[in-house]
Parts: sequence; C-alpha cells; structure tokens
Amino acid sequence: MSGKMSRRKFIQTSAAAAAGISIGMNAFAETGKKAAPSDTILMGVIGTGDRGAWEIEIMKGTPGIKVVACCDIYPPHLANGLKYAEKGAKGYQEYRKLLGNRDLDAVLICTPQYLHHQMALDTLETGKHIVCQKTMTMNVEEALLLSRAVKKSKSVFQVAYQWQSSPLFNEVHQMIHNGACGKITHIRCNYNRNTNWRVEVPDPKFERLLNWRMYREYSGGLTAELCSHHINVVNWFLKALPEKVTGFGGIDYWKDGRETYDNVTTIFEYPGGIKATFQAITTNAFEDVSMIFMGTEGTITLHKEEGQEAHFYAEPKQVNKILEEADESLEAITSATRRAWARSEAIPITVKNNTTDDYETTMAMFLDFASCVRDGKMPQSNVDNGRDVSICVSMANRAMETGAIEKWKPEYSG
Repeated sequence: MSGKMSRRKFIQTSAAAAAGISIGMNAFAETGKKAAPSDTILMGVIGTGDRGAWEIEIMKGTPGIKVVACCDIYPPHLANGLKYAEKGAKGYQEYRKLLGNRDLDAVLICTPQYLHHQMALDTLETGKHIVCQKTMTMNVEEALLLSRAVKKSKSVFQVAYQWQSSPLFNEVHQMIHNGACGKITHIRCNYNRNTNWRVEVPDPKFERLLNWRMYREYSGGLTAELCSHHINVVNWFLKALPEKVTGFGGIDYWKDGRETYDNVTTIFEYPGGIKATFQAITTNAFEDVSMIFMGTEGTITLHKEEGQEAHFYAEPKQVNKILEEADESLEAITSATRRAWARSEAIPITVKNNTTDDYETTMAMFLDFASCVRDGKMPQSNVDNGRDVSICVSMANRAMETGAIEKWKPEYSG
C-alpha cells in the first residue's frame, strides 16, 4: 500500500460496528453480531492498485465480506492486494481466470475506467454480483449497453459512489427536499488539488500502465475521476438530470506529455434553470473538496474530502421571519444558535453516528452491497445513477473538447 494510504486511520471491525453507521447497515453491522458462514460474501478483486488495495483493507474489516481472490497484471500491485486479502487468497494475472473461480459470489472491479464495461459484462455472464468503481463506463454507448445488461441479469450491481452511504449526505439530501434552502437555484462544486496528479514509475515502460489517468485512451480525466462524485450527488439531491452542459478545460500548466486536462470547469443546467458548476484543478488547493447548494432561503455547504462537515446559512431576508416564529417553531434551538442564525453565520449540520473518514464511508457502502446481495435488493448507488453520471461525464468532456453546448437526448434516459 502506498505511503499515503499507510497514513490512513485503520479502524477495527469492532469499533466500526459499535459506531452504528446508519446508512446501508443490516444485521451484519449490529454491534457484537458476526455474520454466519452462509451469509459471508466471498469477493474477488480485479485491480489491486492503491485504491483496490485500500478497499481490500476496508472489506477485511467489513462484516459479511471476505476477499479470497485478487487479480492484477502488474505483479507488485497483485502482491500488495494479496497482502491485505484473506490468508490463502488466490492470485491471478488474467481476470477471466478469476471469474472462472466458482467459489466467488461477487467481484469488485477496481481497474482503469476503460476496462469497466467489458469486465462488467464478462462478470454478468458468470452470474456473480458486482461492485464497479466509478466512472461506470467511458462513454454513452457503453453506459446504455451495460445498463441494459444489468437489468436483464439477476446480479446485484453497485457503483462505488460511497458518499450516497454517508449519513451526513443523506441528512443534507433530506433537508434540501424538505425546503430548508427554499428553491435551489445555484450549486458550486470544487475538487481542487495542488499536485501534478501523477504517480512515480519504476521504469518508463510502465508509464501508461501506472499513469493511465493521464491518457484519453484509458480515462475521462478529472471530470471522470474526481468531478463525477459531485455530479452524482447533485443529480441525486435534485432528483434530476442536466438539460445542457458546457465548459472549458486545458493542459495549461503541467506540460509533461499528458493528454487529459490539468484543469476543468463545466456548467450544467438542470430543469428550472438551476445552474451547477463543477471544477477540478491541479494547481491550487484552495476550497479543497467542497459543495455549495444555494437557495432562495438559505445555503448548505459540504466541505472536506473525508469526514465531511456541513453547515447551513440562512438568507438575511429570512432572518426576521425565523426569529418571529422562533418561540413557536424553534423551541429546541438554543438562543446562541438563534443569534448566529440572525447574523447569517454557519449553523453546523450534525447527524448521529456520522462516518468520520473514507474508511467508514466506504465500509457503509460495502455493507449496503452485502445487504442487497442477501436480500436481492438494489443498492443505493446502482446502475441507474452510474449510467446517468457516465453520460454526464461524456457530455462534459465533449463540450470542453468541441466548445459546443451538449444537450441531454431522450435516448439517454435508460
């Protein structure tokens, strides 16, 4: 596992269970309860690079899942994956041989984006359940084909947008739908980093293998790998899909032979004229990872990539009304909170047993998957939103490349 990953806070299974994460939990997650052998999902992982190895570590602590097979074409990655898998796990360098393992119940596809479509189709042929890393596919055609194939199968199919399993994101989702912000009119999303986004390679011959995100043949770039998280959340919160997409991107700073943009800024127009901007840059980390939902009566912000924090800001014109109604409708709110509200200061949004980092949030996602496999249900993040985000990303990339406005087409809707 990389140095960055080794610095993560690894949480023991008992601690995670005691936390009582509320979203996606089932009997597997009840404090002190262990999964019966018949309930345990035997998982194979295809792609055991940094993210794949990290998710193996998370599944190792997830009740009801055991990683018993790993596959990667790059031997150091395969060895790293096996290091964190169950003792005696089998290693493969050809993913179809892993799929031929009849002991496996499910597969995590954690490979470069361009491989997801075919690997998922091949996995569906075996009847195994699937967790597919984002972005689900490279283009619109693949997204529609894979969606249809999943719907014809009996396999549970989850797309790895773990924020949908976060109690805090679910709380904000509910607040927006309950009208806390009034009518949402504008949304701003940032995924800002000050890094060249590269990994070191031991030999130039491994450049495209290890830095696949730099090349259009293998990846949709920043929009796919980073902004798609935010696109998924906005689609989910609005319960809508964009009608128009435009934007700009470029290779304006890192002149190192890369093909995917080192900065992207896109604008999505949703029904009702709602405008959402999605930005990812590699030259400045100000505002970091953040989302801002602006409405006629208030604003909700979400900050930080892990252990997210949320705040509500009341619109000044609403303050008098809020204070006038305080005695009747806000009896449980402290006077200090009322004063802060009146000054349009940040009011923290808190939830019980919130996930505190990527480990817990991703574990909640895997617990949702395990529950759905056991009960034959659809995961919270599934092929429908995975398809829609893949199409949105393709529209954004085309808009940036051509300078045109991309429009949502009727045939994109399933």
